[in-house]
Amino acid sequence: MTMTPYEIRLELLKMAQQMLESEYFSNKERLTNDWHMRVEAAKHRGEVPPDHPIYPAYPSENDIIAKAQTLNGFVSQIPAPQEKTSKK
Repeated sequence: MTMTPYEIRLELLKMAQQMLESEYFSNKERLTNDWHMRVEAAKHRGEVPPDHPIYPAYPSENDIIAKAQTLNGFVSQIPAPQEKTSKK
């Protein structure tokens, strides 16, 4: 099945959104887990628990479009034409 250019762009936007959301949630989970470990360690040492971390910003529309453009650039790469050598 052949996709129209509009369908391809839509798929690239969806893919970019999924990639950025996956990265966002992965980073958020990593920060939360690290914070929980530091809170537990502080409790065991009798210290004041650390402040909750600031999460990264959720991907914006501009972030998604920029990522889609990057993906499009990769997909649309056309090999550079080879130089023709002239025989003299």
